[in-house]
Amino acid sequence: MSTSTIRLNEGVREETTRIASEMGLTFNAVMNIMARKFNAEKGFPFPVRLETAKKTVFDMNSDEFEAACQAAVAQREEVITMDYVTRLDQDTGMITKVYADGRVEYVLD
Repeated sequence: MSTSTIRLNEGVREETTRIASEMGLTFNAVMNIMARKFNAEKGFPFPVRLETAKKTVFDMNSDEFEAACQAAVAQREEVITMDYVTRLDQDTGMITKVYADGRVEYVLD
């Protein structure tokens, strides 16, 4: 076993030690687990990417997604310019196409 020195931002070691302790682990065990996982995966076991200024739906939690949907509905045009509008049927949970003439078509795919 070798000894290594690592530099962490303030509070990181304390928080890691606290969480590890709740799991019955030591700080050193956490570091070993992380290093072994990094080696096994040949890199980080999670995506490492630049943060985007604009969130996509995949980055949103349910509250943020709901707010984005409500904003989109509030901003849409009142006059339907397409043959149909896609909606989620509240009763069945299925996606529907609602045509301007009142017809409703359920999307099965």
